[in-house]
Amino acid sequence: MSYLRKFNAGTQRCLGILGLFILLFGACKKDEIESVKAPLTITDYYPNSGAQGTLVTVEGTGFSNNTDEISATFSGVSADIVSATPTAVVMRAPASAASGAIAMKIKGESIGVGNYTYQELSVQTISPANGAAGTHIRITGAGFSSTTGPAEVYVNGKIAVVVSAADNLLVAEVPEGAGTGPVTVKVNGKEASGQTFKFQVISGIKPASGGKGTHVKISGGGFDEVIAGNYVDFNGKPALVTEVTADYLMVVAPADVQTGPVSVTINNQKATGPVFTVVPMPVIQSVTPLSGPSGTEMTILGLNFSIHPDENKVTINGKYAAVVTATPFKLTLNIPGGTGDGKIVLNVNDQVVQGPDFKDQNLGIAKMSPDNGLAGTEVTITGTGFGTTPAANVVTFNGVTAQVVSATATSLVVIAPPALTSGPVKVANAGQTAISPVSFNRAGVMTLAGGPNQGGLDIRERGASIAVDSHGNVFVMELNNNVIKKITPQGVVSVFAGSPSRETGNQNGTGTAARFNFSFNSGMVIDQQDILYVADGMNNSIRKISPAGVVNTYAVNLNAPGKLAIDDNGILYVQTQYSLTRVDKTGVRSVVPGFYGANEQARPIVIGDYFYYTDNDNLYIGRFNLATGINQRTWAGNGEFGNSDGPISRSMLGTPRGFIYDGKGNLYFSDGLKPTTRKVDMILNELTTISTQPARGFKDAGLNEAQFSSRDDMAMDKEGNIYIVDQGNNAIRKMFLK
Repeated sequence: MSYLRKFNAGTQRCLGILGLFILLFGACKKDEIESVKAPLTITDYYPNSGAQGTLVTVEGTGFSNNTDEISATFSGVSADIVSATPTAVVMRAPASAASGAIAMKIKGESIGVGNYTYQELSVQTISPANGAAGTHIRITGAGFSSTTGPAEVYVNGKIAVVVSAADNLLVAEVPEGAGTGPVTVKVNGKEASGQTFKFQVISGIKPASGGKGTHVKISGGGFDEVIAGNYVDFNGKPALVTEVTADYLMVVAPADVQTGPVSVTINNQKATGPVFTVVPMPVIQSVTPLSGPSGTEMTILGLNFSIHPDENKVTINGKYAAVVTATPFKLTLNIPGGTGDGKIVLNVNDQVVQGPDFKDQNLGIAKMSPDNGLAGTEVTITGTGFGTTPAANVVTFNGVTAQVVSATATSLVVIAPPALTSGPVKVANAGQTAISPVSFNRAGVMTLAGGPNQGGLDIRERGASIAVDSHGNVFVMELNNNVIKKITPQGVVSVFAGSPSRETGNQNGTGTAARFNFSFNSGMVIDQQDILYVADGMNNSIRKISPAGVVNTYAVNLNAPGKLAIDDNGILYVQTQYSLTRVDKTGVRSVVPGFYGANEQARPIVIGDYFYYTDNDNLYIGRFNLATGINQRTWAGNGEFGNSDGPISRSMLGTPRGFIYDGKGNLYFSDGLKPTTRKVDMILNELTTISTQPARGFKDAGLNEAQFSSRDDMAMDKEGNIYIVDQGNNAIRKMFLK
């Protein structure tokens, strides 16, 4: 065999193999193409009745563009195919057929369509073909008139109200909860159905709150199968649609989202759903513990959490930890273990905030009790992984070593060190270090002046008002003695104004040359220039005292003036049992209309446009709007005597008095009959007790260990320290909050 013949033979073999490969590949491609071909299905046809020549539309899948590949029969009689696409075929009802079944054959494959009735009644078109409850649909056709009764219209079998009617046109209103289904008309015992009406409804949204970028699932029906066919807006702001199914849409809240309803518009038909509420970003205030083993319960405190646990997603160093319980202010979860060391991250409905670092170890601090106090305070630290002997644990308060009194694996008892300052508490054991979830605050109560069997003050028999100036000097009204005393920050007491001999009068002058005649409810306030204003009750006047002690009469002819308040503009508000009087900066007075119901022995306060006071029955805090005259006598308190905390409208009060404001949204007051010191968070409208006591007495200690005989009027200095009249102990007490 020659080389050429060998070459030709080899070439022929290669070409044969190549041809076989192409044939097999082509067969595979053919199979692949055939495998993705849409199945032959019928989804809808209309109308289902009419006269000969009526055009009937059949919708579905797997049809052909070529009319030559499609045939149809009405009760066995061939029909003309007018037009065809892969999803819709239009045919003409033949003249010689009878009522019966419609059948189609496409590329040799047969399928039943449904029944067709030859009659005058026919539903040909509906417009619009989609919409929400209340949508008016126009139904065109024939045979709608009747001499025996009006035409009836049904949407998916549910009767609709016919708004207007003619022989070839009906207008009907889509009923509530109709659902998706055919539009049917009934006249004179005959029935005809048209195309399917797609009922649009939003049954719910989840989550129902969040902010920009929140992914929201809109549940319902009647959605367009193409993403672009669904227009979603949040209170009028367009949103991005990312996924669509027959019963839900996934959308992303827009950047400029505002609180309002969520709506879906399809083919210019709008369905409105629930309100999406825009909430601020979540805030993490504390995490407990910041280290610990698997299974330990973690608590996250803060703001703007979701009440639905699954809408709060927590990761520790990137590892998911399921939230077990959730409130707007508190989340609990179990530490999953094996996280490694890293950030705690909280995602509330796609609003992400970072928390502190977490250490994956056995040693951890869960809480401290108390978490405030003075040097020498005994503190119990609970957690995990502690050494079981005191010497095995090194405990520091803001870097200063503390004495460990006793130790177990889960509890340490320590003494706050002498050089105590506010800051974190750390426990070191076996090469590991744990940090406290919150700082230990140097906070508590100390006596500024007076005390049982101590001289200098005389406030035991009648309640006193106090004020503090910008230098930290405290001024106290001794009502029995008709004098005002001054207490320096070092606790030195002196007479500031009035006669120390209990002499009464109405004289102006400097220091002890002045004379007052106080009543049982006389009050006192101080302005931003350190000028004191004093209600001289028995003299029916307001007196003004300069920082140098010069006394002048400011306003006269008031009816038994009592406790005072002053606003940021220097306007005085004078409280009596039945009225409230405004005194302007020139001393001119006027009655504030609409105010009533105050306890004239409890000092009020003005914050912005609001006047806060103790209601006469003492179980409420009232709030009066100075701009509108609206009086909320039960702004805080539920009308029952007690000391429960929580939302202000459900909390129990005793006798609120001595209101002070820190300028940061917190209103403080003494609850005299307990006695306790309490705080209203005016942003959250939450009431908490910041200082209670084990028993009545006289003891300087931490916020919940110090003892008072009573708690009455209060004042606050520029550092945030609170001064409290302890009338039963004849003392002025100073409370440190930090």
